[in-house]
Amino acid sequence: MKLQDYEILYDRPQGEYDPSGVGGIRTRTIRAGDILEVECYPITQANREARREAKRRRSTTAQARLNRRNAQRRMERLLEANFTPEDFVFTGTYAYPEYVPGFMDLDEVRRIYEADRLPWDERDAKRDVVNYLARVKRLVKKRGGDPKMVKYLYVIEHGKQPRELGLPRRYHFHGVISAPGLTARELKALWDKGFTQCDHFDRRHGGAARLSRYLSKQYGSGEDGQRHRSFCHSRNLKEPTVTVSDRKVSRRRAARVAMDVMYSGREIMEAIYPGYRCEELPEVRFSDFVAGAYIYAKMRRRD
Repeated sequence: MKLQDYEILYDRPQGEYDPSGVGGIRTRTIRAGDILEVECYPITQANREARREAKRRRSTTAQARLNRRNAQRRMERLLEANFTPEDFVFTGTYAYPEYVPGFMDLDEVRRIYEADRLPWDERDAKRDVVNYLARVKRLVKKRGGDPKMVKYLYVIEHGKQPRELGLPRRYHFHGVISAPGLTARELKALWDKGFTQCDHFDRRHGGAARLSRYLSKQYGSGEDGQRHRSFCHSRNLKEPTVTVSDRKVSRRRAARVAMDVMYSGREIMEAIYPGYRCEELPEVRFSDFVAGAYIYAKMRRRD
């Protein structure tokens, strides 16, 4: 079975560890900056019932939750691997007109939308963000820098608008931008659509994890209910390094973590990966359909 099938079947936070049928432990490690993530799951032949259940769950909300969590983790890895406290977290909004029934004509509001070129759909909003990032690159080049060194990651979000008004959703975007040589004031001045906020990227105390959770909160809520890509990023971002091993974690050690994660989990993982410390207790999940357990540990390089 694929990793995605294991993830979706191991959905119970408590259970009995059953070693029967576990032929070995597959370990997948993801390194991104100072972060090391470890996923351990059994190497076993899933029976027909397990495969049928995995297929059924892929069409339910369980798959949507898994997709959202994996999108958040991928975003966090890119943030950890590519951005520093010298970079900026940026928010750009639009100066939308307020429609108050009885005080403003709805047709007048629509004319303002057209005159100010406010976005009518997500494609329009993305065009504005792409144009903004092009202006950032031009200013970096004007200051003697290399525009190819500009890095970014962003999401476009929307609020709700009553359907009966016939107006589009209200859009804004959040992003992380690395623009060598530019200040927060200069980055804010380049967005001329409305209110802006620009602060240094704070990586302390799980800052990348908090930011990625916030940025991925609308994953799966695109136009007309269609799932959309959770975020966009520049092509020059470093990708996390992924390795797979069937020998790194033994069956005995995996069983100890699963059966007594409170006392054994942190100790075992830090012994296997010296130089790293667990940011939190490893996560262990069990399944009604396959043996063993799914183990996830998030570690950070020691200072």
